[in-house]
Amino acid sequence: MKPRKPGLEFQDAHPHWCQNAEFAQITNAGSFSLPYVETYLNRVMLRAKDQLMGERYAKLRNDIDLFVKQESNHYRQHRLFNQKLEQEGYNGVAPIGAKLGADYDAFLKTKSLLFNTAYCEGFESLGIIQAEFFFEQADDLLAGADPRVVALWKWHLAEEYEHRSVCFDVHRAVHGGFSYFSRLGGFFRAFRHLGKFGNDASDALLAFDRAQMTPEQLRSSLRSEKSYRRRFGRFALPRLLKVLSPFYNPVRKREPRGAASFLLQYE
Repeated sequence: MKPRKPGLEFQDAHPHWCQNAEFAQITNAGSFSLPYVETYLNRVMLRAKDQLMGERYAKLRNDIDLFVKQESNHYRQHRLFNQKLEQEGYNGVAPIGAKLGADYDAFLKTKSLLFNTAYCEGFESLGIIQAEFFFEQADDLLAGADPRVVALWKWHLAEEYEHRSVCFDVHRAVHGGFSYFSRLGGFFRAFRHLGKFGNDASDALLAFDRAQMTPEQLRSSLRSEKSYRRRFGRFALPRLLKVLSPFYNPVRKREPRGAASFLLQYE
């Protein structure tokens, strides 16, 4: 693991940063979640670090520090991109994001460390799947796209692969026993919770676009959205099922092709 700062700027970036506007907006919805979710991840991991004392956890505490640095760099870059989208008039996501942030504040205030580390691992297991899709399955979607936005996501997702096992290891350490059922509960909570945010946020972004469309353009947009969601669902489902195995451990996950070489430019 290595924290990197790509220094990307988005002053003239367009919300439709690739040819498939529906793919762009669904991806943009994910970007809006990250300043909330990754701040929450960091707070949970630092709480866990304070509890995991002694030589036994020295390496894990160091891994947590690197994880926090990487995630902090991620959400700061996404925040810059999100600000550009808001300047373009996409303000409908703000109240949805505020609700997400309030949920995380409530989790930290009312839920156990075990609950929160399980949620964090659930989120991280989804990021590995997204990384594989972006690096290996999305070449046609990214053809001709704004290289800055592509770099934003590829840098982020490649580092998600790098730190893929930190939340898993922290949750297992906090649990102290057979953590499978706790991890599974966290996975389903994160999947449902962030899935709802993603749907609500992408609906808001697409509604802004579609308010200006002709009936024919609207039908085309709806078809494009449905086609992409179906495509990603087919890709993700078998990988999601593997997360449900009691033998799942993200450290064994194969590195997405091209991820390591992509990161070399930011060494």
